[in-house]
Amino acid sequence: MKYYHVDVFSDKKFSGNGLTVFPDAENLDKNFMQLITQEMRQFESIFFYKVNANIFRAFIFTTEEELDFAGHPLIGAAAVLHSINSPQKDTNIWTFKLNHKSVDVTTELKNGFISARMNQGVPNFGKRLLSSERDKFLEYLNLDKGDIFEDFTFQVISTGLPYLILPIQENALSKIRVTITDLEDKLSNIGAKFFYVLDVKNRQGRTWDNLGLVEDIATGSSAGPVGAYLVENGIEDYNSEIVLKQGDFLNRPSKLKVIVTKANEAFGDIYVEGDVCKIAEGELQI
Repeated sequence: MKYYHVDVFSDKKFSGNGLTVFPDAENLDKNFMQLITQEMRQFESIFFYKVNANIFRAFIFTTEEELDFAGHPLIGAAAVLHSINSPQKDTNIWTFKLNHKSVDVTTELKNGFISARMNQGVPNFGKRLLSSERDKFLEYLNLDKGDIFEDFTFQVISTGLPYLILPIQENALSKIRVTITDLEDKLSNIGAKFFYVLDVKNRQGRTWDNLGLVEDIATGSSAGPVGAYLVENGIEDYNSEIVLKQGDFLNRPSKLKVIVTKANEAFGDIYVEGDVCKIAEGELQI
């Protein structure tokens, strides 16, 4: 079975977030998809098969679990589809059917790479943490009250995966480490799946698995919620291009572009865009 290795959220090879893409996965069961993902040892892998025309059923896995939604796998998968199915076209649109939602991704051929923009839909605003709850999560991540950006609220926001957004001062990003073993349970209690720590001034973020063992290089599923947070709090404007930085602490600099639209005086769809470079292709011996 053919597969592809790409770098997402970068226009340069050997940067951004690595991803393995499996376009002909109709006959694979989920246990085997999980096993392949563990073998590839990328942060995530995506498996999909054609339903009709430009519509595909997709499955996304980390080395630990299946995800109902993720950003960089969909952007990377769309770029691969553009390169193998419509290399003569300047632009194309692909639809991925996930477990609980469908996502449209528009691809554009550029000089040496492909750019892909996904529609993450309308954001869902969840719990705003009380001061006592906020202080607990600061403690869980080796932070303190002095690290908070202008006393901004911590809030859970989702465009498919719910993230707890923690706005902090720029010098606090280097301090972060997970200090407890049950962070996933703590997040679940407030309606979040993961956390994202945001240096508001520099639009730079960091996020890990919930054990704090593996830092993600570039997180597309968090970019939409972060964009919504910045607009909701008056830091960014509707319909402006927000550029988020991530991966610098891993020497894999990445850029995620976000546009938050407005509809009838409320939040409209959120678009997340990233560049994709193909690194390699090969055959999986099954």
